[in-house]
Amino acid sequence: MGTITAIFKEGMAELSWPDQKEFTVSMPPADIETGKAFAVPGAHIRPSDEKKALSIAEAYASQFAPWGLKDSKVNVSRVDEETDLGWLVYWRRWDGEVLLPMRLDLRIDSAGRVSDLIERNISDPKIPTVRVTKEEAWEIFKKNFNDEIDKKSEKGEPILLAQYRNGQWRTDWLLSTRTSSYALEAAIDATDGSFNDPVQVPLRRSADANQYIEPLSTSG
Repeated sequence: MGTITAIFKEGMAELSWPDQKEFTVSMPPADIETGKAFAVPGAHIRPSDEKKALSIAEAYASQFAPWGLKDSKVNVSRVDEETDLGWLVYWRRWDGEVLLPMRLDLRIDSAGRVSDLIERNISDPKIPTVRVTKEEAWEIFKKNFNDEIDKKSEKGEPILLAQYRNGQWRTDWLLSTRTSSYALEAAIDATDGSFNDPVQVPLRRSADANQYIEPLSTSG
């Protein structure tokens, strides 16, 4: 598995290869350079509020990524609450409490253009039954990091999601703790309770940063 990267005048794009399942684009938003981001055909409005930002994002998705709208939940938030830097709009699908692998993330800049895009067009996989509770997963986490967790450690919000590991889809508890010195992370298999080091199982936390916010509504 590899990545094809293209650098062009307006920005850059990356495509996973040969599966072509993951596609990312980054272009300068209006607050950096006007007119460089992608103007969505038929969406000629400024995103002055959440509703207008969603309208622009839905116009893009319906034309270029309709797979991301079906049975998914959407969330809209400001890039920055203090300044007008545009909006983040993203769709996720869930199987009960399990976050599925598809991703459709857009940044709508202050001029109403798409400046950043993350697409992960992956069909919903068949995932194994969850047998390990959140509490049991934390006990496994503590046991493996026993010497490193201190009294000042702060738990992160646990995430239950589907991950592809060792040639098959698994359901993992992603757990994290911040100690007084550094952060600890692990993927605990929610079926068999096995402990998986993030070095062996990429958590892709940078790409999935928005997944931790509760979805607002359902599309499709």
